[in-house]
Amino acid sequence: MTRLALTTTLALLLLPTFAMADRGFSGRSAWNVQLNDATTQSIVEQLKTDFRHCQAAPKIYRYDCYRRSYRTGAQSLNGSRAYAPIAKALQLIENRIGAAVTANLDPDQPNLRENLFVQHRAVKPAAVPLIKEATIAAMEEATTILLRTPDNEKKKHFQQIAAVIQSNKVLLRSALLSLPQTVIRLARLLGPSIGHG
Repeated sequence: MTRLALTTTLALLLLPTFAMADRGFSGRSAWNVQLNDATTQSIVEQLKTDFRHCQAAPKIYRYDCYRRSYRTGAQSLNGSRAYAPIAKALQLIENRIGAAVTANLDPDQPNLRENLFVQHRAVKPAAVPLIKEATIAAMEEATTILLRTPDNEKKKHFQQIAAVIQSNKVLLRSALLSLPQTVIRLARLLGPSIGHG
């Protein structure tokens, strides 16, 4: 394959990725985007959709998936002064999850590949509870930062992003609680039969 053909093929493969990075801005560059309902709602929907998608992944890959979700949200706002505080809050979450994942990588597990461009790293199963707590703490800190904005014009947009982070945090906490409740219910069901065995 010639260099020109290889470059053309690579450009065609990367085209969907570049298009996705600019979603929500109707083809405009992020640098001149002011706070607006369409852009804010686009970020909200992306964070909701990605987070639920990540929850379907095996636990050892889930947190690198969450990290990527917040990274995507932050990157789509890169260069916009109006959205800079939101981008920083999303980057805070991405960085904290990324640090926890990197510190607990499982070298014995392969990466989980979603498609040609996206793959997730595995963490050690024993580290999952600690990474969950680090993720929840990062979400809480980012939410607090967003809700402290004194600017009334920005408040609505910041509150919407804070609300979706809070919603994702609740989903994550419920996942933490679901296993123990299942175990308790199972123990209650098996209790009498075990006693009579």
